[in-house]
This record gives sequence, C-alpha cells and structure tokens, in this order.
Amino acid sequence: MQYYLNNNLFFVTCRTFLRKKYLIGDLAKESALSRFLQIEKGFNINFEAFSVLSNHYHFLLYLEDGQLLKRVINILNGGISYDVRRITKVEQPFWDKYHNSNVSDEERKYKVMGYILGNPYKHRLVKSIEDLKNYQFSNYNKVIAKYGEETIRDMITNVSNLNWEI
Repeated sequence: MQYYLNNNLFFVTCRTFLRKKYLIGDLAKESALSRFLQIEKGFNINFEAFSVLSNHYHFLLYLEDGQLLKRVINILNGGISYDVRRITKVEQPFWDKYHNSNVSDEERKYKVMGYILGNPYKHRLVKSIEDLKNYQFSNYNKVIAKYGEETIRDMITNVSNLNWEI
C-alpha cells in the first residue's frame, strides 16, 4: 500500500513495460510533453523538473493534496499510451509500475532535479550538458530560468559524479 502525503514533493519514475522503447520518436515524446503541459494547466500545478526518455519518464512535483499524484500519473500514462498507440504499433501492456519517493529536504531536492534534468545526457540523447538546452522533451530551460544555468549545471554535474545514483 502506498501513502501519499499532503504538502509533499514527489519524485516519480515510470518505465515502459519490459523497458521497451515506445517513446523513441519525436511524435511519441511530443505526446508525452503535451500531457505534462496539459496537467500543469489543468491542475494549476508546476513540475519542478521532468524529462521524457525513450522508455521512461521522471518528474519532481509538489502537491498540496498527495492523493492527486495517482490522478496525475493516470492522466500521463493513459494519455501517452493512447497517443502512442495511435501512431505506432505498440504491444500491450504499455507501462510498468511507477515508483515514487518523498523528497523531504533541499539537498535531496536538488540532487533529484539534477538527476532528472541530466537524464537525457545520461542516456546519450544529447552529447553534452550544454546540449540539454536543445532537448525539448523536458522542462530544462524553464528550470534554468528559475534557478540559473550555473546552478543547474552544478546540480547535474554533482549527480553525474556520483554515477547517477540517487
């Protein structure tokens, strides 16, 4: 049984079934991106950080009502799988179980943010940390606008120095 704390920062990872690369093309990733933006607008919330990769996504999200997390994930997963199935031939099932953890302090928050925002670099979807600015399937540039480029680079570098373990 999972508990969803109120006034909490959630770190969520959701992988595709058997880690299949269902999100390999730009159209699939664009679907995921549009679902993240739809959730922000529809629930009047802001993801602290998110990245969409070829076979998984990560996000960091503060929620006053922790029970809302299940709805956010259902909307993301349902919408993405519906859209991707319309444009590709995807086997079923689409998603594996999601994993979430509570982020209870600032140090862990910044470590998780660095992990999420640097994930396209980790998985070689971009060639350098500098190229993350051009990776459109995350909110990297929005987070830079909030915290500054040097701070975000430090967050990512500090995580990569730890072999991407969080």
